Amino acid sequence: MTASAETVKELRERTGAGIMDCKSALQASDGDMEKAIDFLRKKGVASAAKRAGREAKEGLVGVSVQSGAAVMVEANCETDFVARTEDFRALLNLALSEVASQGEGALSSAKVTERVAELSGKIGEKIVVRRATKLQSSGVFFSYIHANQKLGVVIELASSKKGPALETLGKDLAMQVAASNPLCVERSQVPAQSVEREKAIYREEVKGKPENIVEKIITGKLEKFYQTACLLEQPFIKDDKKSVKALVEETGKQLGDTVQVKQFVRFQLGESASA
Repeated sequence: MTASAETVKELRERTGAGIMDCKSALQASDGDMEKAIDFLRKKGVASAAKRAGREAKEGLVGVSVQSGAAVMVEANCETDFVARTEDFRALLNLALSEVASQGEGALSSAKVTERVAELSGKIGEKIVVRRATKLQSSGVFFSYIHANQKLGVVIELASSKKGPALETLGKDLAMQVAASNPLCVERSQVPAQSVEREKAIYREEVKGKPENIVEKIITGKLEKFYQTACLLEQPFIKDDKKSVKALVEETGKQLGDTVQVKQFVRFQLGESASA
């Protein structure tokens, strides 16, 4: 039999299980609510509702780079012990594979959500595949994953010429983004509201000084802000006497071509998803 939307909704509210699990349970139980709940409990799905309010602060970040595409996923659990298990790593790899083939919406697919529910029921912790990104372009993608796998970066470079110099640059810039956490690639990409916010803070700091001096101070402070916020203006982490922009230009000369930094994404475990 086919369960009504109202029945599925009630079962979801009572158990915390996913839509597909609820539909399967009701079908297997001939629409009997209590039997459906027992069905889900036996599968370990219903107990996930009891874990819904708990915090999943541990986990892993995974990256997959293929020709013309790069995928990054963050999966969370409650303890670092679980994050290091083969089952949890398999879930992360499944999510990476699904996002690579279907896009970021795959995180809410039946395949991923059912595996999350199964694993949560098996180990007794709250499990969440929290976020994902998929980048596709004609450029070249490079990635960096920190040793503890709680920080990951994907960065895209564009150049018509390839070679060891571009490989080295890509790896170095991925590490740069991981270490220095820039806001964007260049200053033209800094949101206007971020600039105005900085100016407001600086004005408050120099309140009472002559206006002509205030403007010079604000200009100077903004330059320092750009050197922190913009990847190309940051000091290179391996040689702080040169900027990242200078490093990119040097690599371009080695290759005999212009190299562009197109975009980057940085996932740090537990940070705001909008960061």
